[in-house]
Amino acid sequence: MQEFELDSMVVTASRVETARVDTPANVSVVTAEKIESRHYQNVAEALKDVPGATVLDSGKGAYEKTLTLNGDERVLVLVDGRRVNNEMGSTSGGRASYDFNQLPDVSIIDRIEVVKGHGGALYGSDAVGGVVNIITKKMDHSFGKVGMGFGSNQTRDAKAMYSIKEGKTGVMVAAAKYKQGYFKYKDVADGDTKRWAAPSDYNNEKVSLKVSQELTEKTALTIGYDYSKFDGFSPSDAKNISENRTDKKTTNIYAKYDWSVNEGDAGYLQVYHNKLDYYNQGGMEAKDYGFDAQQTLNTSENNKVVFGTSYRKSKASNDKSYADGGDINNFALFASDIWEFVPTWSLNAEARYDKHSKAGNKTTLSAGLNKKFDDNSHAYLNWGQVFKAPNIDNLYYDNNEIYPPFGSWRGSKIIFKGNPNLKPEKGDIWTLGYSTIVGEKTKVDINCFHSSLNDAIDWKQSKFVDPTDPAYDVYLGVAENIHKQKKNGMELSINHELNDNWDLEASYSYVRVRNDNNDGKGYVRDVNYVPNIYRFGVRYHNDLWNADLFLRAGSGADTNRINSGSYSESYVDSNYVTLDASVSYKATKDLSFYAKGYNLFNKAYAESAGVSGASYKYPAQSRRFIIGAEYSF
Repeated sequence: MQEFELDSMVVTASRVETARVDTPANVSVVTAEKIESRHYQNVAEALKDVPGATVLDSGKGAYEKTLTLNGDERVLVLVDGRRVNNEMGSTSGGRASYDFNQLPDVSIIDRIEVVKGHGGALYGSDAVGGVVNIITKKMDHSFGKVGMGFGSNQTRDAKAMYSIKEGKTGVMVAAAKYKQGYFKYKDVADGDTKRWAAPSDYNNEKVSLKVSQELTEKTALTIGYDYSKFDGFSPSDAKNISENRTDKKTTNIYAKYDWSVNEGDAGYLQVYHNKLDYYNQGGMEAKDYGFDAQQTLNTSENNKVVFGTSYRKSKASNDKSYADGGDINNFALFASDIWEFVPTWSLNAEARYDKHSKAGNKTTLSAGLNKKFDDNSHAYLNWGQVFKAPNIDNLYYDNNEIYPPFGSWRGSKIIFKGNPNLKPEKGDIWTLGYSTIVGEKTKVDINCFHSSLNDAIDWKQSKFVDPTDPAYDVYLGVAENIHKQKKNGMELSINHELNDNWDLEASYSYVRVRNDNNDGKGYVRDVNYVPNIYRFGVRYHNDLWNADLFLRAGSGADTNRINSGSYSESYVDSNYVTLDASVSYKATKDLSFYAKGYNLFNKAYAESAGVSGASYKYPAQSRRFIIGAEYSF
């Protein structure tokens, strides 16, 4: 019944542990039990089952996997409350600033909290669409797990983790390696199943180490290290034979000092240093380091105050693409007041002050009103302001590639330029929601949202004949404030327990993204998003067996090709349906076997927009399987 309890505790939405039924926000939680029962291979796969969340997967391992919440790629990613976003920005050209390939392995995750909607007043830049917080397992006892899987397309997956607690010292270490020899897809143009034209040889390795020491009854120190490395060939689309290789490596080091003044008055200071090394037609490096400090004070029985400060400095370098500078820094102060002003009614009021080296000074406000009807029902309304500073790519990117004429083909000049005069993105986001449990076995969540941004940043792309040399076509991309952007949508999810062995879950989410490019055309729909997403799952479980059958579908995708420079956006088909399955058997107390099947209908579809001819540029993987075993101790 854990999935159906609204009184479970969450921490991300208010930066302090709060019952979900007292939280005025749209929060979803992926538990360790769900991760284990469905044998998710990585965090991106787990997030595909979260209502309102869409993973933009290119269908190939060495590409980025990014996330949209409420139709927005501007998502803040935390690991145990520590920022891990890459200030350089997305290498795929969107507004995302994190690649979900780089997160720690799922074997050390206790839960994933997903807050959909603004988070800027508490967390600052990037928390526009929402916040994803990866919370790792506590080292409060000794335990471990090893696993091995084999599957289609030369897939091999190995994991191992161990946590030990001796006296006041806890140590956790984990390692994982995923390898896939090649990638296949169903070609929508002719219905044939094909390999990507270029070789794959995808490899993803992860290592995590965490050590915690209880210093006194009220203080503790934690230090840690997360390492991730993936590499493989990443051509520009499925039919491109280019052996373009991608190598990406992250090295994150951190330390956190926790204390409590009185019972419930907890605080912490954490420092971190994140480094990204990335090679794709040139070397790139990004470094982020900074600190966060926070203190909670229970000022009365019905009032709690959370306040703190943060500082971060980010610097990026590129072998050929950063002509001027490549660094930013930001200092911030924040405060939140959580007040139960009458029984069953509470108000969260939040404020943040940011001093950004390129975007200037900005005060951001938010407020959330929550009505608790009983221990299993609440309604909420929240509003928040957005302050999203331009990232380093937006400000400094400067790349000029020349390809001379060849035979009857014209030459090409590909030019991308950042804009140091960009304004920060600003706006407002509203969310209205209701959650309840009906008859003790049916959990219902419904919410709607509206987002309005000014000075939204995008890369304006154009194509024209070079007036100085007609033998060349010029493909020009310039970072600009495109003027305005609106998003609105809704989400409905239902979880029902049929009996002790059978569960059902279903969700529907809708999002519409519109841009006003200040070109006289008014608001125009953004065709990069599939507006309607459907999910339906059936689960059977007993002491020995666990089986999940999960259907995902999308509809309303735009099939009108929009030519923008050298790119063709939108989709081939307006809808798709795909089916996944997972089965596990507990042979002994400690040993279990599992099997997973993906895209069982072997459908031709894509999660990321892009059309080349009559085919998808980034098709999802075709039908594939993986089988494996896990041993716990």
